[in-house]
Amino acid sequence: MKMIHMKVDNMRVDVARSREEIAAAHRLVHRRYRWRGYEIDAPADDSPASDVEAPESREITIVAAGEGGMIGTCTLGFDGPRGLHADASYGDVIRAAREAGRRVGEITRLAIDSTDSKAVLLSLFNLAFVTGKAIDDVTDVFIEVNPRHVLFYRRVLGFTVAGGERMCERVGAPSVLLHAEMQALGARLDSLSQRLLAEPRYERAA
Repeated sequence: MKMIHMKVDNMRVDVARSREEIAAAHRLVHRRYRWRGYEIDAPADDSPASDVEAPESREITIVAAGEGGMIGTCTLGFDGPRGLHADASYGDVIRAAREAGRRVGEITRLAIDSTDSKAVLLSLFNLAFVTGKAIDDVTDVFIEVNPRHVLFYRRVLGFTVAGGERMCERVGAPSVLLHAEMQALGARLDSLSQRLLAEPRYERAA
């Protein structure tokens, strides 16, 4: 899928390239998760480095920023010796995908603070898709979501339910594991991007 760069109210979407950007992303995740009632530790401002900054990390933080600062973020996780975060609750499902020869990845720490949440979400997922294919040739992506969000991800992004409701210990809330094959997800993102860019208030970035 050709990457579509979007200019949405001067929004910039990129891989976080500094500790300051990563710290801002962590603060956004903490604020939005706490607002939803999830249990999540506050980021330590004096921490010299986080897991996503470590050289051995298998995660990449993606950020969306507007004129007022950070408005969206997600983390793209690759498989490795430590596995995926989703292995903690859905190890059986992830293991079956690996045994079938699939290259798995996951989206975690998704947080959006914008009135144009669909455009921000689409932009984050677009970059996550391109990055996942380029870096690790990911074939299958998983995401744990709150049960009340399952319908949205199925209807809009084409995800399917891979694992029924279980407790996600990371946030102290129930979750459902969703799955999408990257080829199908790429086609869906491409279609959604074209439709979004056709709206009068969006334009292609130069």
